[in-house]
Amino acid sequence: MTAKIAVIYYSATGSVHALAQALAEGAASTGAEVRLRRVAELAPDSAIDQNPRWRQHAYAAGGNP
Repeated sequence: MTAKIAVIYYSATGSVHALAQALAEGAASTGAEVRLRRVAELAPDSAIDQNPRWRQHAYAAGGNP
């Protein structure tokens, strides 16, 4: 039986995103069926704009440019 793993994460600046990807890759390398899911960003643009790393990651992750 194949293990089914869901990696659900939130990452503002990308650090947790990198950890989630590493976890997913590790599980997949053992034969697990893996789904990597990012929690939607709910912070207002005004808060995101105050941190350049947050804005950059939000844009790279498919958020508002």
